[in-house]
Amino acid sequence: MNKAIIFLFFGLLVFQSCSKDVGPIEPENNPTQNVKFATDVQPIFNNQCVSCHGNSGNLNLESGNSYNNLVGVNASGYSGKRVVAGDAEHSILYKKIDGSGQYGSNMPLGSNLSAAQINTIKQWIDEGALNN
Repeated sequence: MNKAIIFLFFGLLVFQSCSKDVGPIEPENNPTQNVKFATDVQPIFNNQCVSCHGNSGNLNLESGNSYNNLVGVNASGYSGKRVVAGDAEHSILYKKIDGSGQYGSNMPLGSNLSAAQINTIKQWIDEGALNN
């Protein structure tokens, strides 16, 4: 075997054995905080939605009622669930607020949620739509 190749092989072996083990590398976008329904999502509904979706109509988003009216519930007038736990892209609630127009008028009517509010709801759904 060529001496240069042997030297290169041992050089790489020594270099690799001297490297510092820093442990597992964490993903850059590792969501370390979970979105809480009661403290993060419900306040959005309270401030932006209950004026139209209060105790009248077929969708009550008031505190104490909203969760049970959303998660796993068939959407009136649409084929699908209002919220599919773990899947915002197939949740009619998310598609009604994301500006896509996929399910008619964007909500809330006459205004828009902020990007942060939309992201909070999306993250809550994608994290499993927990009642926490």
